[in-house]
Amino acid sequence: MALVGAKITNIQTIEKALLDAFEEWAAEDINDAHWDDQFKDERWRYDGFTERRNGLLVTSPRDIYDLGELYRSGIESFTMERGSSMATAKWHWDATNASGREYAWYVHEGLGTNATPRPFTDDISIAASFFRKAPGKALKLRVGQYLATINAG
Repeated sequence: MALVGAKITNIQTIEKALLDAFEEWAAEDINDAHWDDQFKDERWRYDGFTERRNGLLVTSPRDIYDLGELYRSGIESFTMERGSSMATAKWHWDATNASGREYAWYVHEGLGTNATPRPFTDDISIAASFFRKAPGKALKLRVGQYLATINAG
């Protein structure tokens, strides 16, 4: 007969490390870095052209920063809710166009005058591919770093 056993102790320390890693990931890797990449660095195919309010004519490929209103609406709306065993990061892309309508959905899905989809939230919101994309890899790295500090202590 063989006896095999394993034990996890100090569950609260592990949960705290996971929550701390998630909170740091959301604030630094996503709110500070990922949205910059999606809005300022990424170049999106765009069928057509846009004349911005500042007079600049933009064609394809283009960024989606434009004049920064959509970008700022997300960055500034970032909230983090954290309980003893749960954390939620939220962004609300609520910039409005001249008619007063929120337009993030139109940019994301390529609707209305935004004829080409620019799905800037997909790397985070599509669970099936999350860990194959940069945000998922960054979260795994953060979690690994936090759990390693538990083992070191």
